[in-house]
Amino acid sequence: MSTGSYADWVTALANVGIAGAALVAAALGYRGLHAWRTETIGKRKAELAEQVLADFYEARDVLQAARQPFTYSNEGNTRQKEVDETEADTQRLNTYFAISERLLKRNDFFAKLLARQYRFLALFGHDSEQIRPFDELFRIRSDVMRAVEMLMSTYKLHRMGEPPLDRKLREDWESAIGWGDPEHDAIARRLNEVVETIEKTCRPAIEEVAKSRKS
Repeated sequence: MSTGSYADWVTALANVGIAGAALVAAALGYRGLHAWRTETIGKRKAELAEQVLADFYEARDVLQAARQPFTYSNEGNTRQKEVDETEADTQRLNTYFAISERLLKRNDFFAKLLARQYRFLALFGHDSEQIRPFDELFRIRSDVMRAVEMLMSTYKLHRMGEPPLDRKLREDWESAIGWGDPEHDAIARRLNEVVETIEKTCRPAIEEVAKSRKS
């Protein structure tokens, strides 16, 4: 073998070694980047899951507190009174309206929770299991406020001489605003189910990051 041929082989082998090292480095770099991205996304999901889960806990407490069957003397006063209301009318209508008033004061909280829904769906997916808790929570809030509106409207109609409201309907609406039997409180049950559902998505993401920190 000539000196030139030998040198060419050495150069070729060196180039192969360099190329191989570059491929190994690229593979390691890709794996490192993938691991970093996975860890970063995992942390983002855990942080958002903690926030959303805390929000659902708070939302449940807000709705339950709003439905307490008592009012303070200053509650309900933001309602527009009618000119022919008696003192008894005002007291009853303000007592109904106080439930909506309590919820309206927390509009900013519910707006922020609704805004987080889109980030949550972007990270956790758009299937029904992820969407349903948000939809159901805001449906419950609407059901409570609608019950208040119906109780106020039918009370006014009865005061004007309309026949009394169907007893079953009135009981359903009063139950929605927290005036029913606590042992058969459908709103409380629905709120607990919503929290349990969102926990099934949030809890694993939170625990996964907690485990990685311990290891």
